[in-house]
Amino acid sequence: MESKFVQAGPVRLQYFEQGHGPDTLVLVHGYASSAAIWRYTLENLSEGRFRVIVLNNRGAGESDRASSDGPFNEEDYSVETFADDLFNATEALGLEGYTLVGHSMGGATVTRFALEHQDRIKGLVLMNPAPLMGRVLPDGWEKELRESLQAPEPPVRDMGFNAAHVTEDFKQAVMADISRNPVERFIGGRRSMAELKLRDRLDEINVPTLVMGGDRDNTVGINNILAEFQALPKSNRHLHIYHDIGHSPNVEVGDSVAALLGDFSVLAGSLDLQSAR
Repeated sequence: MESKFVQAGPVRLQYFEQGHGPDTLVLVHGYASSAAIWRYTLENLSEGRFRVIVLNNRGAGESDRASSDGPFNEEDYSVETFADDLFNATEALGLEGYTLVGHSMGGATVTRFALEHQDRIKGLVLMNPAPLMGRVLPDGWEKELRESLQAPEPPVRDMGFNAAHVTEDFKQAVMADISRNPVERFIGGRRSMAELKLRDRLDEINVPTLVMGGDRDNTVGINNILAEFQALPKSNRHLHIYHDIGHSPNVEVGDSVAALLGDFSVLAGSLDLQSAR
């Protein structure tokens, strides 16, 4: 896909666009990864049915790393900042009535977005979302993380790399993006996720919301995935749990994720039409 750029408020973000269909999906990646993580989902989405926008958050890919020429700040890489950037980018692109999909930290980002701007979307998908009530970080976590970043290879959790179909060039593309991350993105992102307090507000979301995840996710934990689902209003919540899949179903079972997103987008569109009548 062709690399494009959009001015999202104070930052210039890289994005990729695929397809020309009437149904729009916006995909948001997670903590240390980039738009590259969506490859196996994208290749299974019909270009005639969907228009897909895949953003690189600030600090990822060729997006700006910060909103000024000064030193990087941890606050530049928080869930709140990413959600603000997402709003600025989608508004600049003239998008509305789309299905918003977030993976991992991206799940927290799109949740924050939806709580402020759900009038802009027709559906929301939380894929293995970062725990929306945060988590306690162990003593010495920052020192340990900074030391791990000095290693030849950046620290990586479950990215689905062990799936049989995953190629070396895919791994290299994802890892190349991760290796370019500023230290502040690793530190700020983890601190931001630890401080999340969004689960108690999920009952404010009134658009159809799909929570999906894998029962072998050791990064956020199946208990947290189910807790997000249970906190949503019963009238508009949907759940899909993959058996024997980890933190990155968009990599491990991209074909199935693409089909599920397509079905959910149709469902969200039909419910949106009913509510408008």
